[in-house]
Amino acid sequence: MSLKLIHFPQSRSLRVLWALYELGVDAQIDARPFDLSQLKTEDYRRINPLGKAPVFFDGDQRLVESVAITEYIANKYADGRLTRDPQDARYGEYLQWLHFGEAGMGGYVNMLIAQTALLPEEQRSPPLKAWAEKEVKNCLNFIEQHLGEDGYILDAFSIADISLVYPLFLIKVTRNGGLLDEKTNAYFKRATARDAWKRACEVQA
Repeated sequence: MSLKLIHFPQSRSLRVLWALYELGVDAQIDARPFDLSQLKTEDYRRINPLGKAPVFFDGDQRLVESVAITEYIANKYADGRLTRDPQDARYGEYLQWLHFGEAGMGGYVNMLIAQTALLPEEQRSPPLKAWAEKEVKNCLNFIEQHLGEDGYILDAFSIADISLVYPLFLIKVTRNGGLLDEKTNAYFKRATARDAWKRACEVQA
């Protein structure tokens, strides 16, 4: 086994690092400063032509989608821990939440971040910001409707939580945390109190 993660703190590679630590899977961690300009260099694009993070290697095989990588690691190197078997009664829900964190919610969160943090003030659009806030809130309401009072999105912590918590983290660190209601805030705090999350956040370039 020759696993390697190119990790940029606070980027989507945080999902992968968190999963590695939760699952107890060893990998080489190549931590680099999160500098958007460096992601666009010719050298980096040879590693990931998209100019994005993360990049994960299993020998000669390269993977670049963070949610897919977490599922890959869990199934291939951790006997399916923190996933759900297809025969599980909640397997469909598991798949839904696993993908919702990026495919269902990620685009709206990205737009919100662009309109509140990334773009210079003169390039921001109030109508786009309002639209992004509305769509993010819609996603957050959907999550809230399925949360219990003291657990995770399913009956126990899973890779699906790793997928969901990352966009919540982005909302928080870009000062949009007021969009989270009390139940979703409690869920975020519960997940980020886990030792593996804390350990992942401590890894810096």
